[in-house]
Amino acid sequence: MITQIDSKTAARLLGKETDVLSLKIGGNLKAYRGYDFCSFYAGRNIFIGKYYDDLVVRTKGSLSDEEIEELSLFLKVCGFKQAICGLETGRRLENMGWKNCSENILFRFSPNLIPENERYPDFSELEENPPLDSVFEILKEGFPDLNYEQWYTDINHKIRHNVSKAYIYGGATATVMADMNNSVFIALLASKKESRGTGAAKNLLRALGVNFEKQGKEVSVLCREELIPFYRKAGFYEYGKTITVFNVIH
Repeated sequence: MITQIDSKTAARLLGKETDVLSLKIGGNLKAYRGYDFCSFYAGRNIFIGKYYDDLVVRTKGSLSDEEIEELSLFLKVCGFKQAICGLETGRRLENMGWKNCSENILFRFSPNLIPENERYPDFSELEENPPLDSVFEILKEGFPDLNYEQWYTDINHKIRHNVSKAYIYGGATATVMADMNNSVFIALLASKKESRGTGAAKNLLRALGVNFEKQGKEVSVLCREELIPFYRKAGFYEYGKTITVFNVIH
């Protein structure tokens, strides 16, 4: 049975895992431990983090039929807007009637994929944790539906608690959402319209990737299929997929 667990148990279950789903859960755990809107649930081979109406579902191995049915029932009764999970788990949920799903590609950075003749900025050239209004001015062009108050409250809190860091370079921005267990998850990449095609976003990612790689950390991102060519040019390679289940009844 999937039941709610406390933060201490969630931290123990999180362990030293470095996959993106664990990083997403771990970032919220570190930032919002003890807050009512951030809760955690566990069942046999299932670990779930809930932040407001968003769920992150991490599973261990291939779930039994009983476990996948239990997870599907949990989704039906818990109330959520979207739930991200691994590829196999998502496919099996689709077979159980959850049809409002979309795939995302997992990418990991490798400095060896940057052509030797292509320059990228030094990490010191990036603006770290600039005024958040400046970050949002860029973000709103790439994420027009992003709610300013929700985003600002979340990122400001996570920056103050040393969970996240925002960066700007040449009209592009990216945010380190979690940096744990020698693994980094980057999201919210966007460029101002006039900066698109200049290489600003690509070089921002390269500078971040090389900086963290020198620290012995893996850098991962999630992206839609149409962005695969961009991330390949930036020095990333595909290593997996996730599925996001949308609850259209919510």
